[in-house]
Amino acid sequence: MNKTIFYIYICTFIILSGCVSHMPNNTWTWETVNATGTPVARHEAGLVAFDKKLYLIGGRRINPTSIFNTESKQWTNGSQTPIELHHIQPVLFENKIYIVGALTGKWPNEKPVDKVIIYDPQTDSYEYSHEIPEHRRRGGAGVTVHNGKIYIVGGITNGHMDGYKPWFDEYNPKTGHWKTLPDAPIARDHFQSAIIDNKLYAFAGRKTSKSTDEDMALTISYGNIFNFTSGKWEQTTTRNKIPTKRAGNAVFVWNNQLIIGGGESSTQVAAHNEVEAFNPQTKQWYNWPKLSQGRHGTGFGIINGYVYTASGSGKHGGEPELYTIERLKLPDENTLKNLATIRNPPSTIKPLTKQWHTLTLNFNGPTVSENDKSNPFLHYKLLVKFTHNSSQTTITVPGYFAADGNAAESSATSGDIWQVKFNPNKLGEWSYKATLYSGENIALSKDYSIAKQAKLKQPKGDFLVIPTDKDDQSFKAHGRLIAKDGFFKFQDSSEYWLKGGTNSPENLLGYKDFDGTYRVAVQARDGEAAPNKALHHYSAHLKDWQTGDPQWKREKGRSLIGSINYLAKQGMNSAYFLTMNILGDGKDVWPYINHKDFTRFDISKLSQWEIVFEHMQDKGILLHIVVQETENEKMLDEGDTGPLRQLYFNELIARFGHHLGLVWNLGEENGYAKWAPNAQNTEQRKAMASYLKSNDPYNHPVLLHTHAHDPDRENILTPLLGFKDIDGLSLQQDKRELVPSVIKRWRKAAKDSGHEWLITMDEIGMWHTAALPDSVDSEHNTLRQHALWGSILAGGAGVEWYFGAKYPHNDLTSEDWRQRHNLWQLTQHAKLFFTQHVPYWLMKPCGENILNTNNNFCSQKKDEIYVFYQTKNNNIKINLPYSFNGAPQLYDIQWYDPINGGLLLSGSKKQLISGNGITLGKAPNNKDTDWVILIKKNVTK
Repeated sequence: MNKTIFYIYICTFIILSGCVSHMPNNTWTWETVNATGTPVARHEAGLVAFDKKLYLIGGRRINPTSIFNTESKQWTNGSQTPIELHHIQPVLFENKIYIVGALTGKWPNEKPVDKVIIYDPQTDSYEYSHEIPEHRRRGGAGVTVHNGKIYIVGGITNGHMDGYKPWFDEYNPKTGHWKTLPDAPIARDHFQSAIIDNKLYAFAGRKTSKSTDEDMALTISYGNIFNFTSGKWEQTTTRNKIPTKRAGNAVFVWNNQLIIGGGESSTQVAAHNEVEAFNPQTKQWYNWPKLSQGRHGTGFGIINGYVYTASGSGKHGGEPELYTIERLKLPDENTLKNLATIRNPPSTIKPLTKQWHTLTLNFNGPTVSENDKSNPFLHYKLLVKFTHNSSQTTITVPGYFAADGNAAESSATSGDIWQVKFNPNKLGEWSYKATLYSGENIALSKDYSIAKQAKLKQPKGDFLVIPTDKDDQSFKAHGRLIAKDGFFKFQDSSEYWLKGGTNSPENLLGYKDFDGTYRVAVQARDGEAAPNKALHHYSAHLKDWQTGDPQWKREKGRSLIGSINYLAKQGMNSAYFLTMNILGDGKDVWPYINHKDFTRFDISKLSQWEIVFEHMQDKGILLHIVVQETENEKMLDEGDTGPLRQLYFNELIARFGHHLGLVWNLGEENGYAKWAPNAQNTEQRKAMASYLKSNDPYNHPVLLHTHAHDPDRENILTPLLGFKDIDGLSLQQDKRELVPSVIKRWRKAAKDSGHEWLITMDEIGMWHTAALPDSVDSEHNTLRQHALWGSILAGGAGVEWYFGAKYPHNDLTSEDWRQRHNLWQLTQHAKLFFTQHVPYWLMKPCGENILNTNNNFCSQKKDEIYVFYQTKNNNIKINLPYSFNGAPQLYDIQWYDPINGGLLLSGSKKQLISGNGITLGKAPNNKDTDWVILIKKNVTK
């Protein structure tokens, strides 16, 4: 008997018998639809169902809209998209199809589309609608409609190169209003999202990174769920793991289940044909029938009890583009009940965090306050031991009293929340155990055997660390900065880091929007800038704040956050600031509840500092934390590292030590000088450094800010040579032409002592002028030549620019970093040259055997790479070595413009042959200006 007839016979018998049945799984399959005509084959497109028709929209190239009538089973073509539109999830809103977020252009450098585009199926026409905010444009995002709004999550900003984002936005299609919502826990692109029961589901996708040759490799295992009722993302745990990792997939919802189908990955050439369903109630995954043809870069549409899909690509990548359309009969509840389970929820559910991202743990403990009789900063000590389960690596991290856990917003001074911040460097499973000790002065003790243990709720737990989802300038994309062989380097990486940033204003944190911030007095000593009467406002940078950026108490903090955005946009990656200037020049920065009590800390102020510091880290800006200045060196414990200084350091370490890009600076102009006689001595400096090193679980670099010249500087530094708890110098130098020789001297002295120093050129003199505004010194010639290029060629690890004391926008009064825009550009040109073209960390200053003039600067990787800085009207001659056997050696020569930056250029000579007294030829375009000359040994065989 024919199987189909037999099946109909059996079903008829069951129905007549009063039984309920469902289609057996072996006959529940996708069927290819025999259609009249074909669609325009495409991929990275969108598929939308409306009024018994399917609309296939966009894709690579400018394509017509292919329309499939599900009743007549006929394809027709409608209007073309106005531009090339791909990587889209079009959605239906009030009988029109909205494309919110798309890419346009050719692989791999596609660009985000700047406007919302609407297609009207009834008139077969496209129109441009509202503009998308410039800083939220992307394609490859998940797009859904919910309660009259359109929601966009994830996506990528820079084609297939990089720029995958965790962004989450709400768009009102009627008004055009764009609202930024909390970022998703995991960044992703090349996926589709869906809504079930007032929750948004963002599952599958990848982190596309052609820039690291990982176009498809970084597929994502775990989904994210946003709860519209709570307005928060649910905690991502191991139960959110999908069975088949893939991107370029499509999704649809049926019977309150999320169904994921198709996609591509690097694990197979063929596009995925798996279709898998997730039940949000049971957290179980089920197999649905596989697609007849694996495909990616398309969508699903539901019409009259069937789910359809069409076109797409049959292999990973862009071809072959398919013409076929297939459909699946949607199942009833009984069919769903009998589906084979792929994966049940894990027996143990672990929350997820990401490598190099800070995990904040809150513990409910004793209720206390900042002013409690039992001082919570002195008489309590929270320690949390973290253990990496596979390697058994342990790290004990200090915690702190956090009031209600939301003090930045609430300004709370009391509560029962005790908090720790942990930044994991290893992937895999971790566990933790928290202990809160209490007792007289326990915060200053290392002996906890006599202390009581205060009760904490849920003091134990575990979590899973997955790879970071950052790919930009954020330190979270690279890891923790350490000092290595005289340079900055990322821990567990071969990548080095070169500093370039701002040294002013030193009272950066003397800002009007921080709680409890005020100025004690408006005066300054001779040789220093005088502060403004008012605290910093940074009003000029309010326009640099963008929607989605941090703020607190509705609109506070925006101008300071905007200023950080500006610096980062200029390529700057460091900012120097004091965390305490009581008795100092500004007299407006301290972590305490007031400037007289050094035992109690202002929780809300410090929480607001943390918001700014976190943003700086996300923008790749080093926290150069200067713990004191010369006027208050002996304010705490007469300069010793006694109880008050220990409390101060404890709080800084506990609250801010988790940050990846951070330097502890022992103090501005630390040590004796005739104008600053009330100073710390060598042993006190060593004690501070050793305390920071032994109590900072992350071992951040410890530097010392020097005096401006010898013998003051020499008398302080010489006894510190070989002392391993100080990693280097934050150099101050008054006469800028001496910068290279000073750096060479102290680099050599440190190396000879057995402990190399990292030296950064941080405060250039003279004190009254320093780095002037562009309006006074637009070209910054001597800074560029001596302090910038001269310092790096001499072996320095970077620069920061000090603004001096006697001009507007100085070291205390600066409100607008645009006043030195040219200086930032010059700094960025140098940074780019060294990071892109030479292994500067392997370079050494040239000897007289290479360059026998003092008017230029030279650095070398012996016999391989030479870099010369040639000043205007000073054509140099050099000596280039022969090969190891004495044969002539060929070298390639290129030129770089240190004033305007750009590409490496060719002069009149393309190559040089080894010898003495070699002329370098004429500069590009015969331009008589400063040049950087790069000479590399020719390795062509």
